[in-house]
Amino acid sequence: MVGELREVLALVEQQTDEVQRQTAELVSLALEEREWDATVSTPESQAFLVELVAEAHADIARGDMEDGGWDR
Repeated sequence: MVGELREVLALVEQQTDEVQRQTAELVSLALEEREWDATVSTPESQAFLVELVAEAHADIARGDMEDGGWDR
């Protein structure tokens, strides 16, 4: 563990249980976001997302779905 994290954890230990819980949730959310970003940034994920967009545009062109304005 890096020293900066040890210092922060020592500060968090001095806080109330509620602040500790909130801090734990924030750290957990940040780690989940990093994991999600890593997952969707792979070339395979990017290709899949491009394919989904193309399918949605085709559905809209056929009238099978309405344009929700997400790409604006």
